[in-house]
Amino acid sequence: MLSEVRTKVESKRPLLRYLVDRREGLKNTSPKELLFSDFSCLHSPFSLPDIEDAVSLLLSFAKSNKKILLYGDRDSDGVSSTCLLAFFLKSHPEFLTANLEVMVSSESDPYGLCKEAVSKIQKAKPDLLVTLDFGSSQADEIDSLTALGIQVIVLDHHEVPVRIPKNCALVNPRRTDSEYPEKKICTAALSFKLVSAILFRTSKEWNQLYTKTVTNEDGTKEVLYFRNGIKLSKDQLDLIQNPRENPSKMENQIPIGDKNSESAPIDLSSALPFPEEFSTNIPLDDERKLFFYQCQKIPEFFEQLEEETDLAGIGTITDMMPLVGENRHFVKLALTSLTKLYVGDKKRKGLKELLKELKLNPLGITTKDLGWSIGPVINAAGRMGKTEEAVNLLLSENELEAKTRAKLLLSINEERKERTKRNMDRVERYFARKPERTTHDAIYCYEPDMEPGVSGIVATRMVDTYKKPAIFIAPDNGDARGSVRSYGQENVLTLLESLSEHFLHFGGHPEAGGFSISIDQIPKLEAALYEKAKLWLAEDEERPKEHLINTDFTVLPEEMGEKLLKEWKDLEPFGQGNPDIKLGIRNAKAIHLTPLSGGKHVRFHIIGSGSLKYMIWNKGEEFQSFMSNHGSFDLVGSLEENFYQGRSTLQFIVEWFGKAES
Repeated sequence: MLSEVRTKVESKRPLLRYLVDRREGLKNTSPKELLFSDFSCLHSPFSLPDIEDAVSLLLSFAKSNKKILLYGDRDSDGVSSTCLLAFFLKSHPEFLTANLEVMVSSESDPYGLCKEAVSKIQKAKPDLLVTLDFGSSQADEIDSLTALGIQVIVLDHHEVPVRIPKNCALVNPRRTDSEYPEKKICTAALSFKLVSAILFRTSKEWNQLYTKTVTNEDGTKEVLYFRNGIKLSKDQLDLIQNPRENPSKMENQIPIGDKNSESAPIDLSSALPFPEEFSTNIPLDDERKLFFYQCQKIPEFFEQLEEETDLAGIGTITDMMPLVGENRHFVKLALTSLTKLYVGDKKRKGLKELLKELKLNPLGITTKDLGWSIGPVINAAGRMGKTEEAVNLLLSENELEAKTRAKLLLSINEERKERTKRNMDRVERYFARKPERTTHDAIYCYEPDMEPGVSGIVATRMVDTYKKPAIFIAPDNGDARGSVRSYGQENVLTLLESLSEHFLHFGGHPEAGGFSISIDQIPKLEAALYEKAKLWLAEDEERPKEHLINTDFTVLPEEMGEKLLKEWKDLEPFGQGNPDIKLGIRNAKAIHLTPLSGGKHVRFHIIGSGSLKYMIWNKGEEFQSFMSNHGSFDLVGSLEENFYQGRSTLQFIVEWFGKAES
């Protein structure tokens, strides 16, 4: 239904005020921080757990020329995080002679450190293993590797169980002991954080103390100390003055000759004064301000980091991270970096050729490009069992090779689209034969002729169609693999946990999970699913009982002008956790109606809103039938920038049309 109160768009920045006042994830955000992004907005990486140990291990193993293996997951976040770190390590002076190998899981492998992955790692014989986008929940497997003398770093953002593996640097913001201000950042962003930590660690600013005196509310003076962008607690101050009393848990794994000066006591009197006069474009807390000030003092620090933002932004969008806080800045910085890459001569030849093959707008890469063009192509390789092709492209340093690999990756994506289409046709027939299957609390679909590799996409489309959580399963290499997607705020990992006795492996996020299962367990899973889903959803009081469409603003057709369009553009990026602004229009009258694809889609204009085009996908015939019986209609949708054949235009994508309740 449309919102009942119409808000006229006439004040200076009504959309900005709305976002700040109404959206939970943005309430404490400065309006300036919504509109602008630069490196000052990012937090110091040194509040991430085990980040210092991870940096020390990488530096020491590279210096001693021991073998470092990067092992990433097959999805877009796993590939992006792996290639981001690999590209940096290959180009940074500290790692030019490092013995580096890159591997990724394939679609035939179960999730994470399965026995197949452990076997591959053992054959590779690394001295240092870095897992990317998995490993947090696999303490037993990590312990088995460390028992063989393999040191392990885990970069991951999935849920962390109670037991954390020993002798392992687990860099995960979801750890209960993590002091990092953001909990929901993807692994590609963690790779970026590790890279920035390495750059800072190898500079003169490393471990430099700064001090600031503040006046408390009771009038007393307090002296604060900062190091590496972090305000130090009393315990931390004690530790840096007596470091040997509490050594790092990695102390025995880092060669003696490579242990750094942090082991020596630090004299507090050597602290530098906090740069009070230093100003930034955006109001910042003391920690971010100081860290940015220090980073500015490091030669070419931001120049080196700028090119690393691209894959961090791609991972953030494709892994559906909430676009609030730091994630917004990662994406905005990535859009700037990718646009410069497209028209300039940057080091990522593979990614540049992919942008060209996708025929994106060279004047400005958009959030839509990340989520609907770049990300799906990278994801497609893993879905089709060819993850290494995405890695080979992103690590390409030769333009001709990169062009060939980009074309190959696009052809793989076309195969993925065809497989998805065939599976969706089978899903429709599956539910058409027995419509009662759609009446359960969770929608379930499995048939032996389903094709593997696209279960997540199909499950998402089932959610969109039936407005319920959905599970889709397809046979895969003798067993089967399934995906589950949430509809509302429910946590799908809770459902998977309740059904875990049927799975070989399972994991994922609260919104999206996956599992592998033996074929003979599938009927038992379905039998148990419906009762478990009923109990699961009964505990979720926030689950919507009916599908409502609420608008952010209801406007008049004549208010859809340049002023509103510019405000919308300035407030990007929109996405998970910060959805696009949803606009409602009442009593609209369509003109210049043009059926597309034989009437499947339709394009039209609205009287009073100028040249803005309105698009309805997949419901063209339904709309034309409605129009034949009604002179006017209400609609809900959002704005979208479209680039086609060299032209960029704004259009309005209609989500719903009809007669709204008064």
